[in-house]
Amino acid sequence: MDPSRFIEGIDRQLARRKVELSNLVLMVSEQNPDPNRLSCIARSAVVLTYAHWEGFVKQGSSAYIRFINEANVRVADLKFPFQAAYVSSAFKRAAASAKARYLGEVLKEIDTRRTETFSISPDKCIDTESNLSSVVFKEIIHSIGLDVLPLYETRSAFIDQRIVKARNQVAHGELVSFDAVDVNERITGARLLIDTYANQLKQAATANHYLQI
Repeated sequence: MDPSRFIEGIDRQLARRKVELSNLVLMVSEQNPDPNRLSCIARSAVVLTYAHWEGFVKQGSSAYIRFINEANVRVADLKFPFQAAYVSSAFKRAAASAKARYLGEVLKEIDTRRTETFSISPDKCIDTESNLSSVVFKEIIHSIGLDVLPLYETRSAFIDQRIVKARNQVAHGELVSFDAVDVNERITGARLLIDTYANQLKQAATANHYLQI
């Protein structure tokens, strides 16, 4: 896949998500709203903000893996997280035995497989677990060979408290309430994170950051 096609796909996905998030901001910002209606919209907005956060990270990361799959790169030429994901079945077998002969066979298999052309299911690298917390997000970043940017570190508490925890409160039936300002801040913060991660993925594809230096 040409990097431009990957970038176009990321941008299309971003556009759809931004439209819905922008509409939510408009809905909670209307003049003199009915309090009950505003509460319903605001609570829905909190859940949808999380949905777009997890959805983009998962789908954008998966698209990046598929982009690398189509690059026809030798496993040994990729960064180590990709190599590890490709030969993970051999690692699992190695863990089942401590016999030197058997481990030697596994190492030989790993060396052989590293000469093959890389192609894996995105699920081998990407797992959002039950909630896309800041810790899980960083694990995904590491698993696809990228760096944890300073913004992700400084916004860790925002991710965990304002995006993940709030969504769980609503989804689990707690009668928490949110106002228009609060919803706007959550959506603005989530969009900043999503935009930053999208730019990081696009830069990685353009500059071949998946390859060993």
